[in-house]
Amino acid sequence: MKLTKTAKAVLLVGGTAALLSAGATKASAEVKLNLVYPFPDFLIYTKNCKELVGKINAAAKGKLSINVLPFNSIKMFQQPVAVRKGRVDLVCTPYAFFARAVPENEAVSTTNSSPQQVRANGGLAMLDKIQQKHFGVKNLGWTSAGTRFRIYMQDAPKFSSDGLLDLAGVKMRDNPIYGAFFRAMKAKTHPLAATQVYAALEKGVVNAAAWATIGLKGLKWDKFLRHAVEPEFYQTDLGWFMNLKKWNSLDAATQKIVQDTVIAHEISVQDKLKKLAAEERATLIKEGMKFHTAPAGAKYSKLAVDSAYERMISRLKKAGRPTDHVAKLRKLWQK
Repeated sequence: MKLTKTAKAVLLVGGTAALLSAGATKASAEVKLNLVYPFPDFLIYTKNCKELVGKINAAAKGKLSINVLPFNSIKMFQQPVAVRKGRVDLVCTPYAFFARAVPENEAVSTTNSSPQQVRANGGLAMLDKIQQKHFGVKNLGWTSAGTRFRIYMQDAPKFSSDGLLDLAGVKMRDNPIYGAFFRAMKAKTHPLAATQVYAALEKGVVNAAAWATIGLKGLKWDKFLRHAVEPEFYQTDLGWFMNLKKWNSLDAATQKIVQDTVIAHEISVQDKLKKLAAEERATLIKEGMKFHTAPAGAKYSKLAVDSAYERMISRLKKAGRPTDHVAKLRKLWQK
């Protein structure tokens, strides 16, 4: 059948409209992301991570949604690499869990600053740039500031003549965050995931461990560990990281929604964590835990930071990377 000029024009207009409509639908389709996390669901850090997921999904509704994969769907220390490689899109995890690849991550756990301070002075931006270059992730934020760490022991601690903790003969559970500090105090360390520690304490494989100032009771480690050492050190260093290619694929408006929501969460979570930490300390004391203070508290705290920065520099040299930026990084993250 031969079409008239009018009919051809109608078909052309209709076809163009259909193509434009399909393109608009595709452009406005909601982006689906997957997120993994390292710790059991009952811990406050996991709850905070999932709370932030809910906030982002609400703020970015119609543009982006995050699906939380089941706990242990990827092993905790493998999660950052999975995000770097694009196997998953997001991870809520400690910076220390990929500090071998990005030694500068030590700046976060050792800091005495806040997210607001390191955003304002450029410290977080400096670290983000390093992580993008050397690990292929976008650092969205440090979302767990406000709680610190302390060492917990089965037996009463001993202190050396210089006022530091004497860990000779103590079987410490190790972790990427604070292993260098323990070894600086001559500890014998055993690297274990958090989910393996209860059984290790039960079997006597370890008889001491550090943990954050929230969560010891949830993990039930206080059944074995009845002595706590202060001063507290470091800060909890969980952050949010997105595969860099995935981040760059988002439009500017969606990026802004996600980033603004993370920043607001950084601020809101700190007071809550500090309050929970104070409550848990009071409960542990009430239930009979003994708290001990290192005689040389300032020296103890300095050793914690210095040992981590020494490890940072050692790892950078081993990787053949320069170290002349470390002093600037430390200055930005240490107020």
